[in-house]
Amino acid sequence: MMVTVPETGPPVPGEAAGPAAGELAAAVEQAIATAVLAWNRAGQDVEVHVSPVQLRAIETIARHDRINLGGLAAELGVIPSSASRLCDRLEAAGLVVRESGPADRREIIVRLSHDGVRLCAALSRRRRAVVAEALAELSPASRARLLDSLTEFGRACARQLPEGRGTARSRPA
Repeated sequence: MMVTVPETGPPVPGEAAGPAAGELAAAVEQAIATAVLAWNRAGQDVEVHVSPVQLRAIETIARHDRINLGGLAAELGVIPSSASRLCDRLEAAGLVVRESGPADRREIIVRLSHDGVRLCAALSRRRRAVVAEALAELSPASRARLLDSLTEFGRACARQLPEGRGTARSRPA
């Protein structure tokens, strides 16, 4: 079976604002791709003995503090039985703890163990160090503009997410 890919598609939102919007979107895409590579490299510097999918689950659990298996499955885009097996492996590795739900003992709540919290903290420290190295190459004025722009951009991106799925944090005062 041959798949036909259209040469043109619907206009990218924001292109109506002029060619600068399309160029900016391409620059953001490239910057994000490069930042993700650096971000992932930072994770390799920390002794992580989990798969990328397991790490994503750990970071999702950390972001929520505690989450039920259904919520974790939804966040990861997997079926609940897959999330349960994933948590089996993380629990065996000592990185998560399962608990019964407070209102319904059939509900399974997952939270990070002490070792899971330590792993997230080590990853965060290393990732921030990698980002700080890149930011050190910018002038103070560029860093200030970047902070303002990223804060605003993060809020705009969060508005594009389904309700309750945004992870953007407000800028520190």
